[in-house]
Formats: sequence, C-alpha cells, structure tokens
Amino acid sequence: MAENGNSLLPAEKKRLKMTSSSSPSAEEDDEDRISKLPDALILHILSFLPTVDIVSTSLLSNRWKLMWYLVPNISFSIIPSVDKVKLCNFIGCFLEHRKKAMFYIRESVVTSFNIKITSYDSTMDHPLDKWLAFAAEKKVKEVNLWLGIESSYSLPIPLVNATYLTVLELKSVRLDCRYSFSFPSLKSLSLTYVVFKDKYVVEQLLLGSPSLEKLCINYCGFYAHPHPYVVRSSTLKFLVIKFYHTYSEVTQIEAINLESLELHGVSFDRLDFSVCKAITNLSFTCVWSMNESSSLENLIPNLPLLENLTLGNMRGGNLKDIKILSQNLKSFNVNNRYDGEMTVIIEWAPKLASFCYTGNINFCITMESSNFLNGTFEILKIENNFEDDWFISMIEFLLNLNCSWNMVTLHVDKAEPLIGLINLKIISPLPLVNWEHLRVLTKCKSEKESELRDALRWIFPSLKTISIAKRTS
Repeated sequence: MAENGNSLLPAEKKRLKMTSSSSPSAEEDDEDRISKLPDALILHILSFLPTVDIVSTSLLSNRWKLMWYLVPNISFSIIPSVDKVKLCNFIGCFLEHRKKAMFYIRESVVTSFNIKITSYDSTMDHPLDKWLAFAAEKKVKEVNLWLGIESSYSLPIPLVNATYLTVLELKSVRLDCRYSFSFPSLKSLSLTYVVFKDKYVVEQLLLGSPSLEKLCINYCGFYAHPHPYVVRSSTLKFLVIKFYHTYSEVTQIEAINLESLELHGVSFDRLDFSVCKAITNLSFTCVWSMNESSSLENLIPNLPLLENLTLGNMRGGNLKDIKILSQNLKSFNVNNRYDGEMTVIIEWAPKLASFCYTGNINFCITMESSNFLNGTFEILKIENNFEDDWFISMIEFLLNLNCSWNMVTLHVDKAEPLIGLINLKIISPLPLVNWEHLRVLTKCKSEKESELRDALRWIFPSLKTISIAKRTS
C-alpha cells in the first residue's frame, strides 16, 4: 500500500476528508456549547450558585470575565470547615468590586442578598454590619440572614430603615426597640428563632411595615419573660405563628384583610381574632382545654369565607368532639397523632368536597348532608404484633367513617394488617364497608398483592375500582 494514500478507494477518501474536516468543529461545539447560550439564560443559571463559585467563572474566557458583575443574587455561606477570616476578607473585597461595578455598569444590580453563618460568634458583628449596610445602601429588595442558634447579633441601623426592602428573612438574631423600624415597601417578613428583647417589638415591626402582607413567626421568644403576642395590621393577608411551648400566647389578632391563618402550639382559650372575617384558610394545632370544643363550634360559622380548615391535637390535647357548620367549607383536615379518641360531626357543609385524616384508629366521622366526598386516611402507630381485638378495632374504624364517599385513599405503612383482616371472616360475619372506589398506598411485596386484593374485596364488597400503589414514605 502506497504511503500517500493513493490506494484508498474514492468513497474511503471522501469519508476520510469529511471526518478530518469536521472533527475540529465538533470538538469546539462540545467544548464551548454553554457559551452559545444568551447572557440572560447564563445569568439565570448562575443565580442558583454560591457567589464564590460564580466569581470563579471569570477565568473561563473573556466573555465570562465580567459576567459575575451582572448576577443579581449574592449568596455566601460560612460554615465551620472554611477559613472564616479568609472568607470574610473575600466577601469584603467582593462587595467593594460590586459597588464599583454598580457605578460604571448600569446592568449591575443586586436584588437578593443571602448570608448564612452556622459557626457564628461575636467577632462577626462588625463585618456583618458592613455587609448588611451594603444591602441597604444598594437598595436590595430581598435579604436573608441565617445565623447559628446561639447568636446574639442585632441588626444595624441601615437595615432596619431599608426603604426598598420587600422580603426579609431572619434566623437567630435579636430584635429590640432601640431604633424605630421603617420598612415602607416590605411585603414578606419571616422570623425564626428570633429573640425579642422588648415586649413591644412585634407591634413596632408591624407599625413600621405599612405594606406587609405575609408574616411568619417560627419558634421565637422573649428575652426575659414571656409576653402575649398582639398582631395588628390592616394589610396583613397571611399569618403563621408556631411555638414549641404552650406557655406562649397570642391574645389578639386584628387584621381585617387576613386570608390565611396558621397557629401551632398556641393556647386557644385566650385568642381573639373576631375581626378577621376575610379568612379562607385556617389551621390550628393546639393543646385544647376541655371546654374549647364549644368555642370552636361557635367560631367556624362566624368565618363566612372559610374554605380550608385544619385542626390538630398536640400532645395532651383535649380536642375530642368536633362539630362543623360552614357555608363555604371545601376542604377539612384533621390531625390526631396521639392516643386520644376523636369524633367529628359535620352537621352542615354543603360545599365540602375533601376530607383528610391523619392519626390512630380511635376515630369516628359522621356527615349529615348527602354530598359526596373524596377521603384520605393515613393510619399511624400500627404495631408489629396483631391480635383479634386490633383487627376488630380496625374494622370498626372503617365502619365509623359514616359519609358518602366518592374516592377513598388509605395510607397504611405495611400491607400485613389489611391482609390479616380477612381472618375475621372465619370468626364471624362482621358488617362490611360499603365503598365503591378505593386506592391503597402501602408497602406490599409483589407476591402478597393478590392476598391484599382478596382481603380488600371481602372488606369492601361493593368496590367498583381498586388500585394499590407503593407508599414511598
């Protein structure tokens, strides 16, 4: 064969020419495909990365050299495994560069500023003050400050007077009334593990936030002695308050435009939110006193726009008997995660379409109106050892779901308890459950599925449709 390749056939020469001429181009496409994306899409992708990683992209090419100046989100995380001093110096230098870029480059705008410090100590106070002052000075709209649990950090003056701020999320900081709060544009405020050093901090925050629509107070508390919370706002639409301990109290909520209210760990007996007539979503998970069922019965009919209701017991709760009368209620959820018995009577709810229950099998529901419901029941605390009494109690639980059901979904951790129910057929012909459409979510081995179906067909002889799916959690 000649060395110059003259011995190749014409077709082979053409293939060789095409391969040799196309290879460099193909390699370039593979290597630089991301650079073909428009700037707006690249910036959107970069906005999900930590700022340290975004800055490192400036080494890729000339096009990327200034790209990091245009990313609207700033996000830093200081964790124990990093060099704190080195990272703090980097953050300071970065912010100086961004400040200069915002002067020369019109498109260099910061809209979101996120700082997470899991290994916080008091040496971080001064750098934090400077970083948050940058956020306030540059009219950042969203600030998220996440500090370690033992933090004693208080916000600097520039941030508590951030005129352009619309979203503020704080975790593990301290708030007091030394300075007046001024957040004229603030729409959403989230406080988690925040310590209130003065009893009027929440009220002062609301007074300084005339546009606030969403407020979340999660596991916060007062510095010395607990004080009752009073929430007053004419603009508030969404309110969430969660406590670990039941000695925390919310005594009054005055929010005429409030649409959604979620309370967890709050004492119900002293709570007054009678002016909140616009509520459509209501969720209570409380330690209820013995006489609060009647108070609840009187409350629900006085919420004319209520569509979604969730009620739940905390440990030691006494919410045992629930009566519901509601014109517009569409969805009703009940959580009974502890050992107590519970009875629900739906006396009048013509628009109710969905009911969901999570808890033990000591439960009964009766609905006096004839509208059909979609029901979801998640059974908790199923033991490994089953006796006849348990199987009988399970059948009684199913029989005590006295409503007109459209579709019922059963969540059971494992299939064996349901399969074992068929053993009652030998003992006595118990009353059977008259359901037509059933969906079961459980952990069932494939070889056991036919046994499960046989058991379900016996329990629910009127079934028209049945499906069994794997439960994932």
